[in-house]
Amino acid sequence: MKVGEEYMLVECRDAPNAGKGLFATHSIPPNATLFIIPATAMMNSRTLSATYPPLQGQYLSPTQVISLHLLLHKPHDGGESHDSRFGSYISTLPRDFDSHPLTWSVNKHLQTNSNPKAQELLGHLPPSVSSSLQALTARFWEDWDAVRKYVTALPMICDSSSRQDIDVDRFRLGDSALTTDYVWAWLNVNTRCIYYRLDPSVSSPLNMTLCPILDFANHAPTATHIKPVLPLDSELWAAPTGPRKHTKRLGGDYAFTSNCETTIPPDTELFLRYGSHPNRKLFVEYGFTNTWHEGDLQRGRCDGEVDVQDIVEEHFKAKGPIADTMRRILDEEGYWGDWTMHASPPAHPSYRLITALRLLHCKDDDVQHDRVGHWKAVVLGEQAIISQEHEQAWRNTLLKICETLIERANSNIVGLNERTLRPEHGLPDWYEWMLGNVRRLWLEELEVASCVAQSVQSGVEF
Repeated sequence: MKVGEEYMLVECRDAPNAGKGLFATHSIPPNATLFIIPATAMMNSRTLSATYPPLQGQYLSPTQVISLHLLLHKPHDGGESHDSRFGSYISTLPRDFDSHPLTWSVNKHLQTNSNPKAQELLGHLPPSVSSSLQALTARFWEDWDAVRKYVTALPMICDSSSRQDIDVDRFRLGDSALTTDYVWAWLNVNTRCIYYRLDPSVSSPLNMTLCPILDFANHAPTATHIKPVLPLDSELWAAPTGPRKHTKRLGGDYAFTSNCETTIPPDTELFLRYGSHPNRKLFVEYGFTNTWHEGDLQRGRCDGEVDVQDIVEEHFKAKGPIADTMRRILDEEGYWGDWTMHASPPAHPSYRLITALRLLHCKDDDVQHDRVGHWKAVVLGEQAIISQEHEQAWRNTLLKICETLIERANSNIVGLNERTLRPEHGLPDWYEWMLGNVRRLWLEELEVASCVAQSVQSGVEF
């Protein structure tokens, strides 16, 4: 890898309140190549394939195999990784994820003597965040089970480990310490992998990699400073038709350029945008939230989204026996779940939520006998509404949902503020920061619900 000043325009430095970050070493002109990572320097299913053969014709998934490799070469305490190939890179990765909610969730399952304050924070998460965390935790356990079965069936895999404390029995038993180490490995993959074309299918799960240098870049909700440039052969494979002039396989060197129209001054931190994700997803997947100030959501300065699945389900349950039929209809039409509200002006419910609430207010007898033709006509765009009375009914329910959210959020914010006013000794250094993230999740629910309620009361058409 070329690392001279003319080839490497960034370097890793301490970033205020964010651990490490990528900073410009000198002035960077627009569209300049920041750095190039050789294909062999990245950790992915291809570069690890020779070390981890298939089991009964089946390979581990990219997440599973990269996590396994990190686990087998995890640095001991404050030392360095002894992996002969990727050790230098592994040694740059975060040494713990104690502040990540997945760590709290797994420790709760393991019943380890983890910090009780982490378990306390788990109990203060909004229901939608807790539900998303449960789904992430389920993914983790599925991957860990697959890795354990793989190593148990191929015990020689342990021989490749650079650790002295690894043996197949630990995988077979899935002891707590090894499971905790796998949490570290899995979170490094889940929080740091990027898209990298390894498969002809653009949407293939194989298209991911850990990438040195780039993963020092921190997230910003605004436009990214760094733009990936897909290898030439990857672009050719993406062409929908026509002959291929090159036969190179996918997965070349990965170049990254400045994504700015103006010159970046020296010592500027360069940020990545991890995706247009709501704070709920950022918190669960990455362990942080975007910051914003009161009123920013209402003014459209940043996105605000709330998942209202739990509250809407309660409204369906209140319908009694007919609720099962309503769920079946929504399932068949693809509209069950993923019900959200948004603060972007004008604040509004998602179309999925509107569709569900419209069915909720269809007559029970019509639903029971599958006479919901008008509802389906609205779904298909064949008519605008079922009736004015029907529209007012579901809008009233939407307002009740907002009121429930507002009341619940206010109650939890008061409780979290009281904890802030009662300082304690011996807290983890990340506790206050994560307490702020949890409070921000509730504040987002409060502001989004307030904005949507105002839209309903003002007669805004959705």
